[in-house]
Amino acid sequence: MKHNWKFKKGELNDAYKVDFDDSDFRIVSVPHDYAIEGPFSPENDKQGAKVVADGIHDKMIHVGRTGGLPITDWAWYRKEFYVKEDSKKVFIEFDGIMCNSTVYVNGLKVGGRIYGYSSFSVDITEACNFGAQNLLAVSVRPEHTASRWYPGAGIYRNVRLIEKGEEYFPYLPLFIRPSVDGNRAKIDFDIDVVSGGKDYKLEVAIYDKAGELVAKEEYHSNKEKYTSEISLDSFHYWENLKSYLYTFEAKLYIADKEVDSVSSKFGIRTIDYGPDKGLYINNRYTKLNGVCMHHDLGALGAIVNKSAINRQIEKLIDIGVNAIRFSHNPPSPEYLDACDEYGILTIDEAFDEWKMQKVANGYGKYFNEEGEKDIRRMVQRDRNHPSIIMWSIGNEILEQGLIYGWKYAKFLSDICHDEDPTRPTTAGFNNTEAAFTNGLAAEVDIVGANYKPHQYVRFHSIYPKVTLYGSETSSCLSSRGHYYLPKRYPSIAEPMDDLQMCSYDLEGPPWAYAPEREIFVQKNNEYLLGEFVWTGFDYLGEPTPYRTEWPSRSSYFGIYDLAGLKKDRAYSYMSAWTDKKFVHILPHWNWNQGDVVDVHCYTHAKSGELFVNGVSKGIKHKDEKDELLSNRLIWKYIDFEPGEITVVVHDDTKMSATMKTAGEPKYVKITPERNEIKGDNEDLVYFVLEILDENGVLCPKANNKLQFSIDGGEYVASDGGDATSLRIFTEPYCEAFNGKLIVIAKSSTPGSLSLTATCETLGKFSSPIVSVI
Repeated sequence: MKHNWKFKKGELNDAYKVDFDDSDFRIVSVPHDYAIEGPFSPENDKQGAKVVADGIHDKMIHVGRTGGLPITDWAWYRKEFYVKEDSKKVFIEFDGIMCNSTVYVNGLKVGGRIYGYSSFSVDITEACNFGAQNLLAVSVRPEHTASRWYPGAGIYRNVRLIEKGEEYFPYLPLFIRPSVDGNRAKIDFDIDVVSGGKDYKLEVAIYDKAGELVAKEEYHSNKEKYTSEISLDSFHYWENLKSYLYTFEAKLYIADKEVDSVSSKFGIRTIDYGPDKGLYINNRYTKLNGVCMHHDLGALGAIVNKSAINRQIEKLIDIGVNAIRFSHNPPSPEYLDACDEYGILTIDEAFDEWKMQKVANGYGKYFNEEGEKDIRRMVQRDRNHPSIIMWSIGNEILEQGLIYGWKYAKFLSDICHDEDPTRPTTAGFNNTEAAFTNGLAAEVDIVGANYKPHQYVRFHSIYPKVTLYGSETSSCLSSRGHYYLPKRYPSIAEPMDDLQMCSYDLEGPPWAYAPEREIFVQKNNEYLLGEFVWTGFDYLGEPTPYRTEWPSRSSYFGIYDLAGLKKDRAYSYMSAWTDKKFVHILPHWNWNQGDVVDVHCYTHAKSGELFVNGVSKGIKHKDEKDELLSNRLIWKYIDFEPGEITVVVHDDTKMSATMKTAGEPKYVKITPERNEIKGDNEDLVYFVLEILDENGVLCPKANNKLQFSIDGGEYVASDGGDATSLRIFTEPYCEAFNGKLIVIAKSSTPGSLSLTATCETLGKFSSPIVSVI
């Protein structure tokens, strides 16, 4: 049910009625996020709040906290659909509606969901006209001050119409539980069946990655839940960063007639962990080199798009990421599918609030009524994904400070164990001392500590039976390619007049620290399971430290910016988490005569020599005993001279990197990130545009405005990664930010696609051809 939805914002109280006049609605496709269409405004979801967890004890007016976009506008969707005459049961499945949704069919209320991150199914059988057209109407009624980040708005995830006979598999019927016994794999499974007490036959088949049949069994029963097992005499492990997925397929027969079928991907892998040994996946020691990720996809907003998700994962893998913590809500099924495919380990997280609210209309308002239902649904929906290694019951929950807070933790952890006894539970505790004292930490299997690298050793000593990891780390702030002088030591972030942050990777809010600190502690304590950096990508909303300043409207926390372009910090993690050989210098080399600049270098090598216009400025060595210097080389007090700086590393590679002083902008280099896309109107190509001087050197401060046109396809959006830009992403122009930007395009027809970018001062430039298949 993707296309030909009718949409309009407004209360429109009668829009559920069949005869409602929707002639002024516009046509959209879902997934659809109407808030990303803008406009930006400081009045959108302006929040008065004090954030004690952030060290803010006085109430202040937060602007841009949820992105400065109209996320609280109410809206309606209407769609006609046909139901076959011989169908017996009809359902509509929603992967997510943001939020407070109500669903109507032919004027009758049939369901809905408060929590915008929950998937749900609605039985619409009694409301349907069979062998005829029907009307689906969905009301979306978000509340003000209900989120701490940009949630999106509308039917932002996928929708499916499901038609069944009298006997069928219901919603989320499968629970697959692989285990390993020597060289054999045992696949235990539960499957729900609606048969009205009739005898039925189940035909179960397992197919390997290539689609070849590897096992098949038949079972007979009349029970509503059937439990059995099927064995594989040989098998392939699903590995971290080396995926191998099987397909489990079940067919339902009544009187030898097939009446329904269901299938699910799954992987065979083992998890072992302990307080002294760390984490083992398939008996192999594994350190979690993880990042936290909010659910938006930058310029696309909160909608689900497989190619945008794949792009994020591929970029994260490039710098050594092997794990994602979904913060602070269940992700889309498509994101978990992609993690399964790429071999990414994940933490599936249920809530940012329990009963105690962080924002005035947050989830805590509904927790008593909805909490059990939503966490059960998360586990039921996601438990067949091999990528998931932990269920997180919450993030920085305020109940940590209550002596009875453990009761909530036990309640939620028990639900996870009830629905899935194969995985451990966890939570991200920022008030970790209180979580231990008040018993919450004892109610989860693995304790996540937010921003506590200085406490790990003490926790391990006091609580020797507790398995620990960094559930949220670093929180370093930076704007890609943006620098202020001097920035010499890790410090609390100072707000700047231009509302940007320095990219020396030394600043953060009061709880934060430079990346090297966590890297250092994790490296020297093998019992720690690893870390999850806040965050992998910048995200819309939460523009810390600019809580009251406008037009700051998106975060500065990302290792990648909102456009998905690397910040310098990416190379810090690349040097710690990969075996890649590289040299990366910062900052740029466009300063003023008389400026004194610190030069930093991220590299695989242990030492390097800096040259300014060919003159050596000395050799620097990494210091394994110093947190900051254990993972970067630093030359301080370097006098700026126009020309170039070069760092040559002192190892057998003799690799080097050079940063040159750029001249005036002369041309635009356009590089597609992919050479081929599908012509399905959903697959995306991202173009990277760079403003260069006449010698091909990036102009590090260029902010030229470019206009875009697409030949052979459709323009989707663009972004420069500037957290202060108020341009709507879908406008066919964009200003470069520090010399770079991205353009997103798609196509619905086979052939070729290309981008043309026009700059008033530079001229017209075309991209290489992208094939559309």
